[in-house]
Amino acid sequence: MRLARALSDVEARKVQTFVLLGGVFTTLTIWTKLEDPINLPKMFVLALSAAIVLGLALPAFLSARKFTTPIQQISLGLIFLFGLGLLIATMATDVKYTAVFGEYRRNNGFLSYFALVILMAAASLVFNLKSVKRYFTFLGIAGLILSFYGILQGAGKDPVGWKIDYNPFITTLGNPNFTSGFLGLAGIAILYLALDAKDRKYQVIYAVGLLADLYILWRSGSIQGVFGFAIGAAVIILVKIWLINRKFGQVSLLIAAALGTPVALAVLNIGPLASRLYQGTLRNRLDYWNAAIGMFKDHPIFGVGIDRFGEYYREYAVQNQVVQGQIADNAHSIYLQLLATGGLILFIPYILLVFFITFVGFKALVKSQGDDKFKIGAIFGIWLATVTINIVTIDNLGVGVWFWITGGVLVAVSADQVQSSDLEQGHREKVNKGKSTKSANSESAFPVTYVASFILVILALVMVVPALGKSSALYNFKNNASSYTTDTYVPALVSESKSASNNSQYLIQLANLALIQNAVNEAFVMIDQINKIDSRSYYGNYFAAFALEALNKRSDAIKYRERLKDLDPWNNASLIELIKDYLSVGNKASAAEIAALIKQNYPGSQSDIDASALLVG
Repeated sequence: MRLARALSDVEARKVQTFVLLGGVFTTLTIWTKLEDPINLPKMFVLALSAAIVLGLALPAFLSARKFTTPIQQISLGLIFLFGLGLLIATMATDVKYTAVFGEYRRNNGFLSYFALVILMAAASLVFNLKSVKRYFTFLGIAGLILSFYGILQGAGKDPVGWKIDYNPFITTLGNPNFTSGFLGLAGIAILYLALDAKDRKYQVIYAVGLLADLYILWRSGSIQGVFGFAIGAAVIILVKIWLINRKFGQVSLLIAAALGTPVALAVLNIGPLASRLYQGTLRNRLDYWNAAIGMFKDHPIFGVGIDRFGEYYREYAVQNQVVQGQIADNAHSIYLQLLATGGLILFIPYILLVFFITFVGFKALVKSQGDDKFKIGAIFGIWLATVTINIVTIDNLGVGVWFWITGGVLVAVSADQVQSSDLEQGHREKVNKGKSTKSANSESAFPVTYVASFILVILALVMVVPALGKSSALYNFKNNASSYTTDTYVPALVSESKSASNNSQYLIQLANLALIQNAVNEAFVMIDQINKIDSRSYYGNYFAAFALEALNKRSDAIKYRERLKDLDPWNNASLIELIKDYLSVGNKASAAEIAALIKQNYPGSQSDIDASALLVG
C-alpha cells in the first residue's frame, strides 16, 4: 500500500470540509474567559484545523508532482518558498517566542502563518469546479452569522457584553474595520449565491441576508469593506452581463472602469468624491507605512523580526505624526508588514504568489464559458477584493484566513478549467487514471490519514494550550482579583512568572500588575527577565526606569532612560525624566545635551520650556 496517491472523491470532500470549517470557525471563534478573547482562540482553532487538514491531505501532498497540473505545481512551489522564507525569517528573529506565536493580541507569528499556508496548499489540491459552490456556501453562511451578531450589537442585545467605547460593531473580530473587511468579502459570496440560486425561496433568503450584511458593513463606519464588496460585486455583475450579451458586457466594462477610477482616487483623497469617501485614518496609516519602509531599509533581507513591528515602531516613527505620540504594533498594510518584519526573504515569495494566483485566475476567467465563467468570476472577485483590502489592513486571523483559502480555491478551479481543455487531455487522463486505480488502496489507507491527523492535532495542542492557559490565568488576575487576599495576590503573580521565563509579553503583563500593587522588588525580578529576553523591550525598560524613579533611585534609572532615548527618540516626557536623572547625580553636561536635543526637535514647545527650566533650577 502506498500513502502517496491522489485522493478519492470522499477523501477530497473531507479535506474540503475541514478547510472551510477552519475558515468559518477561525472567523467566528471567541473565548470570553481569556485575557485575549479574540485572536488567541482564533490561532488555536486555526492550528487545529491545519493539523487535521495536513493529516487528511497527506497522500495528496506526497503525490503532488504526479497527480497535479502545472498550475498547481507552480503554486505549491511558491507556497513552499513562502513557507521557507517564513521559517528563515523566524530563525533570524531575536525574540523567538514572538516569532512563533506573534505579538500580544495579534498572534501573527510563524504558527499562524504556517497553518494558513497549509490551508491554501490543501485547498489548491482538493477543490474543482464541481465542488467549489461549497466554498461560497460556507463563506456566505459565516457572513450571515456575523451579520446577525452585528444586528444584535447594534440593538444593544449583545450576549457577550463587550465593553466598547466607540463603534459597537466589533462582532467576533474585535474591531469595526475587521468586521467591515470580512463582511465585504462575505457579501460577494452571498451575492453570487443569490444570483446562482434557481429556487425563488433561496433567492429571497440570500437577498435578505445580503441586505443584512451590507447594513452592518455600512454601520461599521469603515470604507475598506465597502470598497472590497464594490470590487467583487462589479466583477460578478460584469461577468453575468457578459454571459447574457457579450456586447453589453464590453460596454459595461467600460462604464465600470470610468466610474471606478474616480472612486479609487477618492479613497486616496483625490478628486471630487474625496470629501465623501476619504477617511482620515488613512493619514495615520501613512505614518505606519513610513516606519515600515524605514525598517525595511535598515533590515532589507530578514526584516526586524516576525511580528516585531511594535517594538521597532517608536524608533522608526516619523518625527511629526498625525497623532503625536501614537504607537502601533502593525504596519496596517499586510504587504508592508511582511516587508518590514520578514524582509525580502518573506516578501518576494509572497508577492510572487499573489501575482501568480491573480494571473492564473484572470486567465481562467477569460477562457472559461457559461456557468464555469460565473463561478470563476465570483472567486476571482473575492480574491481581487482581498488583495486590494490587504493594502490598508492588518492581517487579522479571522479575515486573513479567507485570503489563503480563496487563493487555494482559485488555483484549484483555474487548474480544473485548464484541465478540461483539449490541450491538457493527456494530463487529465493521467490524473483520472491515478484516481480510478487506487480506490481500494484509498479505503484501506483511510486510517493512516486519521492517525496522521491525530498525531498532528496532539502536537498543535502541545504548542497552543499553554498559551491559552497563560491567557486564562491573566484574565483571572485582572478580573477576579477579589478571589485573592492581599497576602496571596503578589505571590501568585511571582509563581506565575516563573512558568513564563521565555515569554516577555506575558511577563510584561505580570510585572505591570505587580507594580500596581506596589510590589516593586517582585516586579523587578520579572523586569530583569524581560530585558534578558528582549533588550529592546520598550516596557521592560520603561517599567524599570519608572519604578526606580518612584523610589528616588534616579542614578540607577539612567541606563534605562538612555535605552529609551534610542528606542523612543521623540518621547519628550521620557527625555525630561532623563534630564532629572542626570541632574540627580550632578551630570549637568549630559542634562544640557538632552535639553538641546528637545529644543532641536521641538523648539518652543512646552517640553523645551520645561527642559530649560530644569537646567536653570
